[in-house]
Amino acid sequence: MLLPSLLPAIISLLCLQYLPKVSALKGDSGCNTFICVNATLGENNRITCNYYSSQYQLTGLYPPIGWLALGWGGKMEGTPMVVVWPNDDGTFSLSHRYGRPNHVEPVFIPTPLRVARAIPPGASSWHPEGSIRMAFDMRANLTALADDPVEHLIWAYGMTNPGSKLLNTELLAHYQAGFLNIDFSKEAVPMPPPFDGQQTTSGNGGNSVPPPPNAGNSATVHSTVGPTTAFGGHEKLIVAHGVLLSFGFLVLLPAGSLIARWSRTFTVKWFKAHSIINMSIALPIIVIGWLFGPLAVASSEGSHFLSTHQICGLFLPPLYFLQIWLGRYIHRRKAEGLVPKDVPHPPSNLLHAGFGLLIIGFAFFQVRSGLELWDKATGRDPLDDWCHDLWLAWTVVLPVAYIAGLSLLPRQFYQERMQVMPGGSFYVALDRADSPLLSEAGIYGESHAQFTNSRATMDPVTFRASEAQNQ
Repeated sequence: MLLPSLLPAIISLLCLQYLPKVSALKGDSGCNTFICVNATLGENNRITCNYYSSQYQLTGLYPPIGWLALGWGGKMEGTPMVVVWPNDDGTFSLSHRYGRPNHVEPVFIPTPLRVARAIPPGASSWHPEGSIRMAFDMRANLTALADDPVEHLIWAYGMTNPGSKLLNTELLAHYQAGFLNIDFSKEAVPMPPPFDGQQTTSGNGGNSVPPPPNAGNSATVHSTVGPTTAFGGHEKLIVAHGVLLSFGFLVLLPAGSLIARWSRTFTVKWFKAHSIINMSIALPIIVIGWLFGPLAVASSEGSHFLSTHQICGLFLPPLYFLQIWLGRYIHRRKAEGLVPKDVPHPPSNLLHAGFGLLIIGFAFFQVRSGLELWDKATGRDPLDDWCHDLWLAWTVVLPVAYIAGLSLLPRQFYQERMQVMPGGSFYVALDRADSPLLSEAGIYGESHAQFTNSRATMDPVTFRASEAQNQ
């Protein structure tokens, strides 16, 4: 009779062998831009091998919050996962799924090996206003934790709510995904008291949220890779996308515009340089850089054209292509002599100049929004301050350089009115009083046809001063 009475104690001792040899509650937590995860390993007051259970609390931070998921594995394919989403009545649904290859929607599992149970989320004061908290517990994998107390998980965040309480309902593709590691060898920090409803106000009048209770020693919730690891393929695509488009839109295109603004009154070769930079060089760089954007989203199994950056990025290249076509159209009409001689600036020319400035300004906004998305897309720390400082300085330098070039407009208008090409022996000086053209009026009358022809063909006509003085 003694053996049956000792059996529960023996089973309990055997189960305890699989747990870390400490008595304190174990757990870990961490946050990124999209999700917070708080996991604890606790008792359920039953002397069985199910004595310990893992509790997971998920907090969605990035609205709109459609659904959140945790999976026990290193990638989506072949990984069992739990998907939770809020319902309109204040409850939330919990669905067991199994990841399939080729980015196909995870299949519903009616009888999982480890059953998750929805539980009320714990009270917390550090979650931002408007966030959604959902929690569940399930039997702990004691065998795996005995070998390695760090639990390796994947997570996913979707922006579209399924709109149904059916556990096998369709799930639209996630917006962002990544992985995290939960270290159950750590001592869990108790959750703070329930929030009293009074939001702390910061000095600038906005709302400030206190940090998570164990922010100094928390798990890192990665979007793709850890902040100290080498760049993976997803991050390399993002870097290539950002570098190429920043160079194309904020260096090459402004350089072409400044060449047109500054050098057109000094040399007839300005148009050739303007065309080579803005089309021959910038076009392949911009096209390749733009293609890296959708590839980067696809590499993280994300959704396309959801954020402001993605939507604006869809329209910026077509605007650039339209600008190239407009420039070619203007040049072709001028080369064919279709532009009236008394209209040096037809509306298409003015549209081309204004449209180019608009595209560059649009690109400044787009690059800035891309810089701010780095930590969201990669899970790493935000970019260093020098990146934002360089962007800010460039927004000042380029407009100042272009506005300064407008001081050459009187010189440009004078050359166009007199139908004089820049360069050659008889140039138009910055100070009109110093220009030899002003003292050689006969040249304009006797050589008017030659000047007109040179203006149409873009070839300079040079006159020797000795010949002009003998006329």
